[in-house]
Amino acid sequence: MSICGKHGKEVIFLFGFILLFSVPAWAQPGEIIKAIDSISGDYRSVSQKIWEWREPGQEEFKGSALLKEELGKLGYKVTGDLKVPADLVKGGVARTAFRAELAGKRPGPTVTIMLEYDALSNGHACGHNLIATSGLLAAAGLARVMADRPGRILVIGTPDEERGSLGGGKVALLEGGHFEGSDIVLITHPAGYWSLDQRLLASKRVSFTFKGKSAHAAASPHKGVNALRAVVSTMNNIDMLREHLRQDVRIHAIVTKGGERVNVVPELAQMEVQVRALDTGTMEDAFRKVVNCARAAEMVTGAMLEYKEPRVFLTAPIPVPAYLDILRKQILAQGIPERELKVGEEHGSSDLGNVGYAYPTLNLYFKAAPEGTSLHSDAMREAAVTEEAWKATVVAGKVVALTADELLNNPDKVKEIREKFKELKEKEK
Repeated sequence: MSICGKHGKEVIFLFGFILLFSVPAWAQPGEIIKAIDSISGDYRSVSQKIWEWREPGQEEFKGSALLKEELGKLGYKVTGDLKVPADLVKGGVARTAFRAELAGKRPGPTVTIMLEYDALSNGHACGHNLIATSGLLAAAGLARVMADRPGRILVIGTPDEERGSLGGGKVALLEGGHFEGSDIVLITHPAGYWSLDQRLLASKRVSFTFKGKSAHAAASPHKGVNALRAVVSTMNNIDMLREHLRQDVRIHAIVTKGGERVNVVPELAQMEVQVRALDTGTMEDAFRKVVNCARAAEMVTGAMLEYKEPRVFLTAPIPVPAYLDILRKQILAQGIPERELKVGEEHGSSDLGNVGYAYPTLNLYFKAAPEGTSLHSDAMREAAVTEEAWKATVVAGKVVALTADELLNNPDKVKEIREKFKELKEKEK
């Protein structure tokens, strides 16, 4: 039986109409991709300017102003000079941080995208100019469709990542409440490979001060209390501890003060220790054991121990498999072969981990440099302005935008990710 004539054409038209509107909006990424492609040339110049300005943390005034201007053009409501704890940022105002918001047509999930734009002493050797503009590209793509989407996009400009352990970047913004309302968080990072599960190490630093008693090292050493011996004993205790720690735990220690003159028993000695691990609970447990190493040294040597718990420390993000699966799907949809997705094996620490410990967060590493290129190197700095790096940045922006769009249109999936996040976090304690 064939369909023909006037009524046949009506049936075909009706079938096509039903099929078109039975496909969810988020399954049609064309508008987002088109928007990103149309603006990518302009945003490459934004990336170039940030790279040239090479502004260090808390001094990213030009980069911050430029990013705020571009977000304003896209229709985002932009707020700068964010209030934060005064003991973390001088004056209690993060002058180079900002928030930009864009609401959809009705309530729904809040997807947060972070931008970084601070430089190192050797320039943008960590490629933060690309982090900023990949997020900006994603924000542009989402701006094109938000009038038809539920929920909200929140873009947060986060300064001073490179000195995150000092608390002036994301830690201050978290404590200032500027991430409140976020359901899901996304960020990117350039590298020499593609990776969707780039782990970060939780980290805590402490300075131990030992106070002893000086004496002549030859004539009357028995009258002194050697503070340096307490530092050495702490070092030895830590070395004996290492055998009984999980393999991902890292403990670094240096002597910052060991005495003044070789013929005088040192009455004051100091050391600094940093403890890291792949999850926050393991790091905290190892840190407590390191403190016990110092306390044992105090008991053995008689030198008095003084230390303070750090005001700021870095936590580790909590990865959620279902969230990773969505990101993986969008990476593959942009033509990145599965074989190119690497598992990061070299881990550092970042204040991004604090966001990832508070909210489900993904950090997409994208291939902006030849494989093997080290972050913070001059080679990475030069790679951050190449044509190849920009092409990868555009792809990363599309992946972030499409991941965000899928989540905006799937509140049940967002709820599932958040519930699993809470469950996994509770298991760490």
